[in-house]
Amino acid sequence: MWGYSAEKILTNPYIEVDKKIMSEIYTGSESMDNLEILCDVHGSRFPGLPGDRAAVEYIMKKLKEYGCENVKAEEFTIHGWTRGPATLEVVSPIEKSFEVISLPHSIGSMVEGELVFIGPGAIKDYDEEKLKDKIVMVTSASPPDMKRFLHRSEKYMRSVLAGAKGWIFMNHYPAYGPPTGGINPVIPAIGISYEDGTFLERLLKREDEVVVKIKTTDKNHDLQTWNVVGDVVPSKVVDDEYVVVGSHLDGHDISQGAVDPASGAVTVMEIARNLCMVKDKLKRRVRCMTFGAEEIGLYGSYAYTAKHEAELDKCRFMLNLDAAGGAGKKGLNIHDYPSIEKLVKKWETEMKAEIPTKQGVGPYSDHWPFFLKSVPCATNSDPTAVRTGRGYGHTKYDTLDKVEMKNLRLAAANHTRIVFRVANEENWNPRRKTKQEIDDFIKEQGYDRTMALADEMREYIKKNYKDIHPETKEFLERGGSW
Repeated sequence: MWGYSAEKILTNPYIEVDKKIMSEIYTGSESMDNLEILCDVHGSRFPGLPGDRAAVEYIMKKLKEYGCENVKAEEFTIHGWTRGPATLEVVSPIEKSFEVISLPHSIGSMVEGELVFIGPGAIKDYDEEKLKDKIVMVTSASPPDMKRFLHRSEKYMRSVLAGAKGWIFMNHYPAYGPPTGGINPVIPAIGISYEDGTFLERLLKREDEVVVKIKTTDKNHDLQTWNVVGDVVPSKVVDDEYVVVGSHLDGHDISQGAVDPASGAVTVMEIARNLCMVKDKLKRRVRCMTFGAEEIGLYGSYAYTAKHEAELDKCRFMLNLDAAGGAGKKGLNIHDYPSIEKLVKKWETEMKAEIPTKQGVGPYSDHWPFFLKSVPCATNSDPTAVRTGRGYGHTKYDTLDKVEMKNLRLAAANHTRIVFRVANEENWNPRRKTKQEIDDFIKEQGYDRTMALADEMREYIKKNYKDIHPETKEFLERGGSW
């Protein structure tokens, strides 16, 4: 006798479902086939470009082909942006120009001023006495002494609040070129490569003063984009609760956005395909979604939660798979719901899978509007990995060749079976959070001050700017939080 009791042996109640799902995923190439179409045919899928609507049509076609019901594109209007040429020049003590790109939502303008470099931009570095009327350069690295990730948008807003007149976002990774990423339409903002940024850093060390000129020619304007919605409807529905699984569809306009986000979008599609094959075993509806316009403001998920707010009390779970097909283990960052983590650890054992978990939340992807509406949610995550930044993410090198089939398959294998179990679980009882509990958790994570920055920035502009750019005026009039 080995000393094991029957009670300690955890059986898998969904072993036949798991075998069906795993065999479909690991004997086919549907995810990679879809990824190739989204990237090579439809490009970045950035709002306002032709590939956006074309990719929406393609995904709807595929979801219908897989057997999803209620497939549709939900249109919404966003504060969009069109890129124009951008330049950066050193005007003294030498003359030199650099290859740069505007950051989305930058205004079209020209500024000249003294350059100040603050490295990764720790919070203490945003000193008005040091930065006022200067052009600030900051790297994409997160300050090493911070417990949380310091996002690009927060660095930008803190620079504006310190009186900066222009902003340069320097890639801290070599050989990937200038990075991109959304900001607010207040001061001209550009991305510069690691190599050119370090040249400017050395120049500053040698000289008492370096003066640079930024010129941008971008346009901020309204445009339309879409969320794609499709439902996997069980053969026999037990109640009106449902699960949402989604990823944003839009990449940045300079890149295919193959890992971020398209690897997540095709994982959602693969989940839809596989759940449709086992819907006779499924108990509750699963809504599979791709969100539009995430990269420049989470517009799609905010639009969805506003339009569908009345039914969110029936949404038992939202799983965000942004960039889920990249490298790493396919676990979960669960947003302050220990009871869900306990279930996932049980499922991990019965699935014979590796699903590392942690508890936390950040405001930078499409789970966030759901979290604010008290929907229990989680994101794809590898809690065992050490995060140092995006690497080739948000550059032109986020291309199809960076995605490996094994990562797409693992993402689909873990998350399809997790979503199936969430939809079927009878002991699902995470308590909905009150607004106070949500606010307290945001504060615990260190994002309470971050959430207030946009409104503080608006007030600062109104009080301190003599001449306000027309597109900045529109930003002030729109109001709302970041």
